Amino acid sequence: MLFALVFAAFIGLCALFIGWTIFIGYALTASETQPEPADAIVVVTGGAGRLERAIELLKEGKGRKLLISGVHYRNSDRTLFARFDLDEKTFDCCVDLDREALNTVANATQTAIWAKENNFKSLIIVTSAYHMPRTLLEMRRAAPEVTFQSDLVAGPTTQPLLSRLINWNTAHLLTKEYFKLLASVLHGTTERLLSHRGQ
Repeated sequence: MLFALVFAAFIGLCALFIGWTIFIGYALTASETQPEPADAIVVVTGGAGRLERAIELLKEGKGRKLLISGVHYRNSDRTLFARFDLDEKTFDCCVDLDREALNTVANATQTAIWAKENNFKSLIIVTSAYHMPRTLLEMRRAAPEVTFQSDLVAGPTTQPLLSRLINWNTAHLLTKEYFKLLASVLHGTTERLLSHRGQ
């Protein structure tokens, strides 16, 4: 019995390590791609380059409107459109600000509400590469009727891959995000199991 428990723990740790390795590799090597046009664009704030990329997509006509989710209360409307060289007309007609969301689950909830209010059926999601898997998971959970495309913002590629991998801040950030992703997957799996049991 003890051997079986130790063996199971060993297998679990190996699976965790393999998953962590795959996630780290994806986060550090993922490249940016051009999404197809959609009804609208959503950017989840919190990482470098995200807002710039979302504004660029809006200017290119990839979506009719843009939701900036998780805007800090200190950032006024004027500050945002001045920072990103948006004219006031475009800002007023095509940019909505979500100041309610404080985490990824709330980002997804507020996005689902916004999409329903505007009758949007397809969205482009903009966030960092390391944050994209969990963001899409929560978005699809909150709005299963909406089609999502990912438009990830890749990290800096000027440094060699090995030097980025052994950087403490990078390793800490990615490891923390990996376990948040696992928690999100576990939460979703538990919900589905309880839902099936209740039927």
